[in-house]
Amino acid sequence: MPVPLRHLRRAPLLAHLDEPALAALAAEMREARYRAGALIALEGDAWPEIAFVGEGLVRLRQSSLEGREYVLGYMGPGAAVNLISALDGQPTIATVEALTDCALYLLPAARFRALVKEHNALAARLAEDLAAEVRRLSGMVKSLALQPVRARLARFLLSAAEAAPGQNRWTQERIAEQLGTVRDVVGRALRAFAEEGLIRRERGQLIIVNREALEREADG
Repeated sequence: MPVPLRHLRRAPLLAHLDEPALAALAAEMREARYRAGALIALEGDAWPEIAFVGEGLVRLRQSSLEGREYVLGYMGPGAAVNLISALDGQPTIATVEALTDCALYLLPAARFRALVKEHNALAARLAEDLAAEVRRLSGMVKSLALQPVRARLARFLLSAAEAAPGQNRWTQERIAEQLGTVRDVVGRALRAFAEEGLIRRERGQLIIVNREALEREADG
């Protein structure tokens, strides 16, 4: 089945390609579909392709030898997955799993590298995206190294509320993955926030009650 061009047009990395170049690229791609919960790639796997998300949502996570996990991010339609490995030819840096049924459009890494050399606008956009990712990951490292769980949890609750007001149905396990800690620690911190009047639980949702106090917690 040909790769739909409408999905590729949503990819910021490919936005500067003209119609003929995009169509030629689509002809070199293959489609891969995954059901929700499926593992797409394991951290450390050889994966000599770049994947563009056409439909659905995927999660990137890393694991320690002790089994603790940390979520690097979530990627939806238009996102480029396995970009680092496609550029340097090394194993993938994270486990990639399908959170929903999804479709990925895969391009050989060698072809992607050639494309970057052919199109200056693509190379410029790639540099901007990599710089933004370095800043994001630098902030994550700083947070993990210098801020206690309470501060990280407060910041997470504030950002989750802004991203999806009234829809923050996160489990404690998923929050722990985001914060680089474990479920029990998150549970204790949430109970403390509730006892202090910062949040309350209502019909399975976490509701912010005292935003100013939560912002002070987020500032450490």
